[in-house]
Amino acid sequence: MSKISVLRIVTGVLVLLLAYGATAGVPLSWRNWSDDVFTQARKENRLVLVDLSAEWCAYCMKMDATTWQDPGVLAAIDKDYIPVKIVDEHDPELAARYRQYGRPAVVILDADGTELMRKRGYMKPQWMEWMLQAVVQERESDEL
Repeated sequence: MSKISVLRIVTGVLVLLLAYGATAGVPLSWRNWSDDVFTQARKENRLVLVDLSAEWCAYCMKMDATTWQDPGVLAAIDKDYIPVKIVDEHDPELAARYRQYGRPAVVILDADGTELMRKRGYMKPQWMEWMLQAVVQERESDEL
């Protein structure tokens, strides 16, 4: 392998590390459900990502430890979403609204509160990243 090829590979790796470095190690700042979330989503042309969770849910804890820590997932959320977490034990009235979705579950809403997508169960980081990107791409194609 030539020195130029090695240099290109090293440069590519450094660019990827810098791209993900902004979110690496920074925990996701979950918001509480509020009108302010949807006002901000309208102003910033973002979607609302809702994580439905419960303290008793082992797969919810697994998502907290893996999926919600993944640099690619964090970058996708930071770019296009406002993250909201609803924990059954902390907000039982709001959790009851989404009880039939199971736990864990992810719901994506537009800024008006219209449900665009929902997914039940544990999601591996790569699948979550793909889903988040696909919903944004679908929304952008609808806007054309």
